[in-house]
Amino acid sequence: MKHNQINLFLFILFALGLGACSKTLDSTTDESELAKNEKSIQDYLTKNSLSATKDSSGLYYVKQVNNPQGAKAKVGDEVAIYYKIYTLDGVVVDSTETAAKNPLRFTFGTNYHLPGVERAISLMREGEKMTLLLPFYLAFGNVGYDKIPAYSPIRVELELVQVRTEAQQIEDYIMGKKYTVSETTSSGVRIIRQNTVTGDMIGNGKTVSVKYVGKLLSGKEFDKGTLSATPGSRGLIPGFEEGVSRLRKGEKAILIFPSSQGYGTKGVGANIGPYTPLIFEIEVLE
Repeated sequence: MKHNQINLFLFILFALGLGACSKTLDSTTDESELAKNEKSIQDYLTKNSLSATKDSSGLYYVKQVNNPQGAKAKVGDEVAIYYKIYTLDGVVVDSTETAAKNPLRFTFGTNYHLPGVERAISLMREGEKMTLLLPFYLAFGNVGYDKIPAYSPIRVELELVQVRTEAQQIEDYIMGKKYTVSETTSSGVRIIRQNTVTGDMIGNGKTVSVKYVGKLLSGKEFDKGTLSATPGSRGLIPGFEEGVSRLRKGEKAILIFPSSQGYGTKGVGANIGPYTPLIFEIEVLE
């Protein structure tokens, strides 16, 4: 199963009221299946001589690697994980490319992954590994898919490889590109000037024409064109307006800023998710 298929299942789960840490069961069938799940999980633990902790959400976990000094993920941080999902009888359902050192990266706290996996990440620190046993409502719910029948409990081997704040993501990007930051504003807008232009800065209240390309830190382009910008008018996202206000006519620059100066905790459209830093390559036209 591909990661976008997991997202499809999350949509189904939340539509059914089976979101993260929700133990609301909608029918007698659900309650009956939950009892079967509990027995299956207990049988698995006994058979494999495992002693698990049961979280208030119903998640069972066994910490395999402990790292008390590791960073904890906060909502909005980027997390990188390796995982392998099994049925309780050992059939592999999905996994990351661990051997290729290609972890899955996503924004924590945005319901990107299975509810039980997101819950487990909240209990982990960077560098830790866990074995998870998830009842159906923290896994794929009361619908079947591929090798997983409806109402199935699952096992997940999970490793939290890395946790990065937005600021760390931006700094890593700048270092990787070997950019020299000309200026960082108090709101976190990084300005990387590409040419030298004399004269007054645009400031607030002046309307200028700006050619731009918008990108994510991954390099994916999400928009481009030419627009009229009036810094201070709040007609555009804050980071873009602030960056333009610090430039001069004829100047080219790269603006990089956190989601608080972009599309915030909700994102916009299909391409810009919640808590997403943005890059704009811009030229202030004469």
